[in-house]
Amino acid sequence: AGGAAAVAAAMVGHAADVELQRDGCNALWTMALGSDVCIQAVVGAGGAAAVVAAMVRHAADLLLQRAGCDALQSMAGGNDACKQAVVDARGLVAVVAAMVAQAVDVELQRAGCGALLNMAA
Repeated sequence: AGGAAAVAAAMVGHAADVELQRDGCNALWTMALGSDVCIQAVVGAGGAAAVVAAMVRHAADLLLQRAGCDALQSMAGGNDACKQAVVDARGLVAVVAAMVAQAVDVELQRAGCGALLNMAA
């Protein structure tokens, strides 16, 4: 949980730095690929909110949008409480906005569909 909290705090503290935001999304994505305990730790540390904030602030950055969708997909792959936390953090809205804005990017579309699938499951 300490790692996820440190990443989320860095993302909040350096919100304008798009490279840090990309790295943060990728770090949280990787952390949330583990067991339900790992996913819960990332979500509990504010990971979903940090990712959504990055996606909103840097809406035009394709790489960040892909990383954000990937991270939210992993977080929403956890238990019902994790799925709800992603939705409550406005993850659904952020994913749909990214998919609409980057409609021609197939990688983002795949990640977005996966995130929506996990939120709905």
